[in-house]
Amino acid sequence: MSSPLLRRIILTAYVAVMVLASLFIISRTFSDGDMVQIDDREAVMRRRTTGVLVSLTVDDPVWEPVTISDQEYLFNLSQQINALPRVEGQFPGEGQEKLSGVMEFANGSREEYSISTVLTIGQTVYYSDEVEEALQEIRQDLAARLYTPGNLSHLLSAGPGVILENGSLSAALSPSETGRLCQAVQAGEVVENPQEVSQTVADLSPRFTIRLQDASGTDRLRLSVYANESILVYNTYSSGQRLVLCFSGELVPLCQELLAGD
Repeated sequence: MSSPLLRRIILTAYVAVMVLASLFIISRTFSDGDMVQIDDREAVMRRRTTGVLVSLTVDDPVWEPVTISDQEYLFNLSQQINALPRVEGQFPGEGQEKLSGVMEFANGSREEYSISTVLTIGQTVYYSDEVEEALQEIRQDLAARLYTPGNLSHLLSAGPGVILENGSLSAALSPSETGRLCQAVQAGEVVENPQEVSQTVADLSPRFTIRLQDASGTDRLRLSVYANESILVYNTYSSGQRLVLCFSGELVPLCQELLAGD
């Protein structure tokens, strides 16, 4: 056998052995069930902050915090967050309508978050001009689970002072009267577009106003009750006295009765 031919046979055999060895190593390294460690801090942070949510709390300085554990909702929220770009460079400051709380993930990690014009999870900020509507949708969904007639009813029942007035008359409600008010509030039905109702009654004066006060006598919430049974709820402790809830309910006759009986 000639020397050149022998060298070609040896080289071919060497290449074949190396290819088979490489395939064997790759198959062992990435076999089912094995964990591959990625030594990249950005990748690790990305996995942690956009992992599967198992619970989420929504906090407010006055309203009772709520915990969300609806797995379908949390899965969809995780998908929404995964689609958001992370900020590189400048981004808008947080708005007044900020909500905050804690996210808990399937791996056991917990991160504080806040959302207004931007979403912040831990040290990661999500924002771009293209996703402003998506961020607003996430915030509105969370707000809808916090600001509810049921949570408002609990807040009124726990409050130290509930004042009912119609302009000329004013009365501090007793615990039993507050209990009746809470029942009527809890039976209310949420209006999906509070801004539209707000515009409808913009030129009207409310028939009654209900104010929730803290122990120092400072107003925390205001309910404007209109003749058409629309009730607008404002956070009066925050700058601008934000409209946070709109619902319909049979409060007008009850308010009339409570004031008449004072």
